[in-house]
Amino acid sequence: MPIRLLPLSSPGDDLQRSLEPDSRDSFKILRIAMDKPTPAPTSPAALPRRILLTGAAGAVGRRISLGLVARGHWVRGFDLHPSPGVSETVVGDLADAQAVSAAVEGCDIIIHLGAYPNDADFIDVLLKPNVIGLYHVLDSARQHNVRRLVLASTMQVISGLKKGRSETVRLDDGVAPVNHYALTKVWAEAAGEMYARKFGLSVINVRIGWFVRNQHEAQRVNKGSMGDWTLSHDDAVRFFCRCVESEAPAAGQCVTLFAISGPPGESPVDMTPARESIGFEPQDRWPAGTYLDQ
Repeated sequence: MPIRLLPLSSPGDDLQRSLEPDSRDSFKILRIAMDKPTPAPTSPAALPRRILLTGAAGAVGRRISLGLVARGHWVRGFDLHPSPGVSETVVGDLADAQAVSAAVEGCDIIIHLGAYPNDADFIDVLLKPNVIGLYHVLDSARQHNVRRLVLASTMQVISGLKKGRSETVRLDDGVAPVNHYALTKVWAEAAGEMYARKFGLSVINVRIGWFVRNQHEAQRVNKGSMGDWTLSHDDAVRFFCRCVESEAPAAGQCVTLFAISGPPGESPVDMTPARESIGFEPQDRWPAGTYLDQ
């Protein structure tokens, strides 16, 4: 299947166009992306990176692409639809091995967000994007000597743990998926660890908190008192910028991190690994830093 490569005239022009539909929120994201000083130019992590962002047209992808571009990184978006606000957009399917390989070429970091994001029939819906597509991303990263691979997982991989609300969930508690979507993410985490160990990639598995998109989801969060399990849009930008710019983990190492907002010491999950591995500190508490679609 051929891919459509849509070069953009200039990063500044396209970034401005991407801001027009919701400019106030997007400009806030840009400010948040710049609120942590960029590392010194002598640090390898400070170099502008060439990033492939799969799922760039999705809710999370649209937010973090703005932040990455604002930090000076070059971002190629890959999705079934054109991706706004990126340096270059590729329209393609994760199930197409050639399309994925072509998109990976020339990039030194992959942030893999692309997936079907909810539970569904495993064979008919989840298999291609969440399993076959992930394999194509992993193997293309290996073939093209990608420096770092950031894989999106989900808090749903731990939703079956039998722990009280006052107990902190830690990485060594293991996983307990309760649906097939979460099961595909357990496999993604294991696959990331194997590619780090066997092929020398630097891999970060990210268990993303509830990224609230609209008023309906916000009402569900409030009704279920689930605000402590959310990841604000601004904190998402902060987190993924740290994934790109942190020197850790080293080549051949894989870390699994929770990505959630909330004050230190009050989180339902252990945020110590995220702080120690990549230097991420959440700044928001629900609903701060979250912008709802109309």
